[in-house]
Amino acid sequence: VPNDTTEEEWWQTVGQLNTALNSIYKTIPSGLILYQNSDDSSTTPGAASNTIVEREALTDNCIGSANYVNFSNYDSGTVPTSDILARTLWFNRWRGIRRACRFLENYHRAFVPTSYKSQVTRMAAEVRACRAFYHLDLFLHFGNIPIVETPTLPSEQELSRESAERIVNWIAGEFETAAGDLPVKDGPGYTATEAWRWTQDACYAYISYLYLYVGDWANAKKWAWKVIEGGHYKLMRAETDEGTAPYTVHHSAYSTLFIAKNFEGTAAGNNTEAIFLKNNGAQQVRGRLAPYGGTAGGVVDSPTASLVNEYELLDGRTLDELDDATRNELIRNPKALPRDPRLTATILFPNENFINVCPDPWTPGSLDQVGRINSTMTGYWVKKWGNYRDWVDKRGDTQGINDFYLMRYAVVLLNYVEAAIELNELSDENIYTFLNDIRTRAGMPEVDRTKYKTQAKLRELVRRERRVELAFEGHRLFDIRRWKIGTQVMNGPVLGAYNPNTGKQHQAKVRVFNERDYLWPIPADEMSMNPNMEQNPGY
Repeated sequence: VPNDTTEEEWWQTVGQLNTALNSIYKTIPSGLILYQNSDDSSTTPGAASNTIVEREALTDNCIGSANYVNFSNYDSGTVPTSDILARTLWFNRWRGIRRACRFLENYHRAFVPTSYKSQVTRMAAEVRACRAFYHLDLFLHFGNIPIVETPTLPSEQELSRESAERIVNWIAGEFETAAGDLPVKDGPGYTATEAWRWTQDACYAYISYLYLYVGDWANAKKWAWKVIEGGHYKLMRAETDEGTAPYTVHHSAYSTLFIAKNFEGTAAGNNTEAIFLKNNGAQQVRGRLAPYGGTAGGVVDSPTASLVNEYELLDGRTLDELDDATRNELIRNPKALPRDPRLTATILFPNENFINVCPDPWTPGSLDQVGRINSTMTGYWVKKWGNYRDWVDKRGDTQGINDFYLMRYAVVLLNYVEAAIELNELSDENIYTFLNDIRTRAGMPEVDRTKYKTQAKLRELVRRERRVELAFEGHRLFDIRRWKIGTQVMNGPVLGAYNPNTGKQHQAKVRVFNERDYLWPIPADEMSMNPNMEQNPGY
């Protein structure tokens, strides 16, 4: 959107509208830091706030390892109001909202040939959806926020926070309004090469996500079902082999999902599970996730033992159901017994051969020694998104073509299941149908109905499924917040892999989580500029 021109001069052609639309999409978060088609790069202070995988370091799934972002204040429970991550995300989102408001205020000025009118109507709906999304992201991170629907003058920027009820109703209403002018997957107006654009189902999925967050189970279930009954999506189940000897690798159906674009051409729309994505948003896999020794890579996230221990055995038993001796053996060697295949699709283990790496975190002097710059802090690495193309062939900062799923069909299924369980609608057969769909795609057995038949046990199961199915995809932070389990899972020692040199698990750090940490602080800059803004409790 222009800065050095008047509104009358800018909003004249469809081409200018398209340029403005693209600038509004640029604020959509990516998986890993991008160097193109994004407002932020690794040289931008606080850029990690707009990258989903890096932000996973704020959960019990991993700790941050990147040398360009410091999560220590979050780990110690001492986040100041001047924190660069919170500040960057706050102003980044309001920038996107401001751009969207200017578009919606002015797009009608442009001369639009009759043949382009439906296209421009769709553009306006996309902008409305982006604006709703940015409000939602602010609400999830900071709690109650102002609602901005029009371009604001400097004299109009001293806005107050709205009630949660009004925020939820407004965001849901905006998504629903936008959906009315958006296409469905594979329907009229939908183009596979532009699968990153908003669709009806993407709006419906985020309405469900919003209601899930605030505990409105009936509406969370209703809007998830609207996506499901539409029939435009299904879980991907294709397996894949890739690479050239000696670096060959077999990908399960689950791991293939995260490298699918490599094998389906440039048409991301061929993906039957992706509902909303950042195009090329998971590039730089080598530079951000791969072990340093074999690929000159880097590590932004170091997975924790807490996450590793969450994965069931292949027969469906959890570690808590095992005797002490067996459980301790699996802590020493998580692959001592057959486990949920999503474990080895998500986590790279010490001394594991994968493509062109075999990282050794325990030998002093190793390039992958635990605690070393660009190496793991826990003894584990993230394998998700790992593939031959990006680890061997695509090493540059702007190389790699993998997309990042901001919303995928499995999330919608899990939203429905959790909502039905919390409504205590245990006779709803879809609870088991959808869980079984997710589990069998991963290579796990169907749900044991003799074990998981009460609300409490089904709640335990769906929460575990959300954690292992969606690891590193950006949902765990908000699950911790809405379940109010932060004081349980984010306090105390953070353990990693078993170190054979010491005979015990590696302790990476000690975390502190306070009640206030369920929300981020309103940035000090905002507080000083806006006398009507109220700070979150405890800051």
